[in-house]
This record gives sequence, structure tokens and C-alpha cells, in this order.
Amino acid sequence: MKIKVIMTDKAMDRETMDQREKMLSAAVSEGVAISVDCIKKGPDELDCNTDEAFAAPELVKEGIKAEKEGYDAIVIYCFSDVGIDAVRENVRIPVIGPGETSLCAANLLCNRFVVVTTEGANIPRTYRRLMRNGIAREKMTSVQALDIPIGELRTDPGATARYLKQVCGRAVRQEQADGVILGCLGMASYGAMLEKELPVKVFDPAFIALAYAELSVRLGLVHSTAVYPVFQNASHVEL
Repeated sequence: MKIKVIMTDKAMDRETMDQREKMLSAAVSEGVAISVDCIKKGPDELDCNTDEAFAAPELVKEGIKAEKEGYDAIVIYCFSDVGIDAVRENVRIPVIGPGETSLCAANLLCNRFVVVTTEGANIPRTYRRLMRNGIAREKMTSVQALDIPIGELRTDPGATARYLKQVCGRAVRQEQADGVILGCLGMASYGAMLEKELPVKVFDPAFIALAYAELSVRLGLVHSTAVYPVFQNASHVEL
């Protein structure tokens, strides 16, 4: 089995993508191959709705390419699930969004959960998107941000862990949260640390998405053309 992981920006270097492949292999069975690649054009990072709009067409192109190259499933590597519906219209293999899969997992195990993003500027965009999801409307107590000063982030390797503990601890005390969703895949692998420190279940969308991609392939859980009709390109867009 081969799973293609598509980064939603074009700025990540090959060494870092190789590290992602090694990290994500912990979420899948032995023998499952993971390939991580960036989009070729579009934003260097996703900070706003405009960035998402320019990334989406490139994700469609990379998704089509992945299916042609024989991959069995695609993971859109962003909590915002950028372009996921459009990608599904263009391929007939499972296309997995870390955001929607982690919300489903949290719904199974939590009564009240908080979503943690990177910066305060992301809160309105993240909140508006999540309010379209029935699970979030029922069980999400808030969207919180780490807001780590950039100088501290660059000089202190432990800054992310420390700020995560502070933000999540506050959510437990003030909002009675019993779950935390890491709302940026750059936070991947911090879940075990948080669960040791706090009485919460932590949902790491990066690992959940990869594991669900493998499950989807094994069980044939793929989107239907009744829900996602095949794109016929009557509009003559460039693909």
C-alpha cells in the first residue's frame, strides 16, 4: 500500500519532508509506504483564506498525479482540509482530511474539546470553518492559540511544548475540556507529552489521518460519485 501526503504549501525542503515520512510511519502498519511532497506552486505557508484559495488548485493537480502514479490514498496535510472536496471530484481513491477525521475521533471520546491553533490571527478563520461542522458546534468549547513569540520559537526548542501545556491546562481549568485537538499539523507528536501532564485526551490529526487512510484502503472506504460526481471539466480549467 502507498499513501501520498500532500503538503499545502511549497516551501518545505526535502530533508524536512523526509523527516515527516519517518515520523508518520508510526501511524501505519509495517509495509505501508508514505510519500510526502509539497505543491509545486502557490503559497509558501497558509496563513489566511487567500492562501488556501491559491493552494487548492495545486492540491487538485497533485492529487490527480498521485492517483496516476499508483498511490492508494491521499492525505491533505493541513487541519483546514484545504481543497478536499475538489480533490475528491477528480480521483477515485480515498482522500483524507486531518481536520474532519480528528473531529470524528473527538466526537467518539469527548464531551467537551478545545482546538489549539498557532496564532491568534488564525482563530476567526478556524472558528468560522469549524462552525460548519455539527460535531464542533455541539462539543467544541473554543479555539485557542499558542501565540509563541517568534524569537522564543527560534531559540528555545522547548517553547512549543511549554506553551501547549499552558494553553491546554487553561482550557481544562476554565472550560472543563476533556479533549484537545492539535489544530496545526506542525504540532504533530506532542500528544503523548500533554496526556502525561493533563487529564485530557489529545487528538493528533497528522497521525489520525494517516491511520484512517490505511483503514480506508483496507476496507474500501472511498467517496461515492453520488456525493462527489466526477469532474468533467466542462468549464475548461487547466488541470
